[in-house]
This record gives sequence, C-alpha cells and structure tokens, in this order.
Amino acid sequence: MIALLRSDAHRVLHGRWVWALAAAVAVLTFAPALLMRWTNMGPVTFDTLTGSALSLGGIEVITAVMAAIVCCDRTDLGFGRSILSSLGTRARRVWFAEKCVFSLLLAAVTILFAFALGLLGWAVSGVPVLTVEPAWQVAAWLGCTWLVSAPYVVLTVLVAHLTRAEGVTMGFAALAAAGLLEAGLLVGLDLLCVLAGGEFLALSASVGPWLPAEIAAAVGDGAAATFSAENAASLAPAIRALVVCLPLAVAATAADALLASRRDVA
Repeated sequence: MIALLRSDAHRVLHGRWVWALAAAVAVLTFAPALLMRWTNMGPVTFDTLTGSALSLGGIEVITAVMAAIVCCDRTDLGFGRSILSSLGTRARRVWFAEKCVFSLLLAAVTILFAFALGLLGWAVSGVPVLTVEPAWQVAAWLGCTWLVSAPYVVLTVLVAHLTRAEGVTMGFAALAAAGLLEAGLLVGLDLLCVLAGGEFLALSASVGPWLPAEIAAAVGDGAAATFSAENAASLAPAIRALVVCLPLAVAATAADALLASRRDVA
C-alpha cells in the first residue's frame, strides 16, 4: 500500500488542479484579511481564535471534491476497467482501500494547509483576539474537523468506484458535503412522520443533531462549541463525531474494499 500511496501523492503533486485549488483557498483567505487591514471594514476584535478569527467552515466540501478528482482520474478509471480486474482478490482490496486512505490523508493535509493560511490571514488582518484557546484544544479541534470530513470523503470514493462517472461523483461530493442530501432526507422523513400521524419536525429535532452535517456545523463554530455539551443533544459535538462519523467512515472504507473491489472481476 505504501507504494500506491507514493504513486498517488506523486500524481497529485504533479497535477495542476491541486495548485489551482491551493491558490483559490489562499485568495479567499487573504482577500478578507487585506480588506480588514486596509479599509477597517472588519470587526474591532475577534472573540476567539477558532470559529471567530479562524473558520474552517466548508472544508468538508473541498476535501470531498478533492477525493472525487483523485478517484475520477482517467488513469484510475482505465486501470480499474482493465488490469485491476485480472488481479487477485487481496490485491484488488488493497488498491481500493488505498484510495480511501489516501483521500483521508489528503483531507488531513488540506485542513492543516487551510489552518496555516488562516493563521497567516489573521496576522495580516491585524485584528486582535480576546481569547486564544490552548494549543491542545486547537489540535483536538483540528482532529474533529478532519473526523467530520472523513465520512464525506470516503463515501465520495465509494460512489466514484461504484459509478465510475465523474459528473455523478462530483455532484454527490458537493451535495453530500454541503448537507443538502441529509436535509432532503430529513424533510422526507418528516413528511412520512406527518402522514403517520406524528408532529412535523419532531423527527428532525431528535435525529438532526446526530447527522454528520449537523455535527460538522457545530464543530465549525470553534473549539469551545466542539467540546461543549450545551446544545440540543446535551452531548459535545466531539463525542458525537466519534460515535457517528468514525464508524461511518470505517464502514464506507470496508464497503469500498470488499464490495467495489468485486466489480469487473475477470
């Protein structure tokens, strides 16, 4: 698997899309910071470092789209249709599992890159922060940010391997990571609940806090909110991420290695 990870890393680093994406993230980070510094259009102070001075909201969409780009590469699709189908069962499972592992590692690097840019952007803005969280809390918050991104990343890889359609995979990555699919699911369940004689939005109120999109939104509010139990579920989003997002990511990885690897077997 190490050789496969190195091969994918080499392919990504030599691709133009990753540098274009990095430049876009840098522009979106530094443009508001420069406006705050030169025009005094920003806040006088930030309340906290994470969630106020720094925000990683929407990073789930970026990491999911990056996973879609990696897995929808024409080289991978062609390899999956030809040579891979003639390999042994173990070799196929390793190849599919490696795509999940690589996409998760790429997501971790992307989150750290966005965080580093955010720190530089905050320094450029010149806006002071009232409360700076301890280093361990910031590190744990970054870990939770990666954890809530993991299900969308791995599910995107699974969809890419099952459909082998770039448009479908990209659409799933954007809609799922943005929480639109979960929102639509909740609306449908609420309608079914009403038809069954229940109260509208009653199901959403109980199930909503446990959905990955809701957990990701709570983590995006900063380290304080991530480890606080003062919410609708009366449980810290960090704990909910461990209970929901981690098993979901592991299950999707297992499904990709065990089920998707059986496709086109010679």
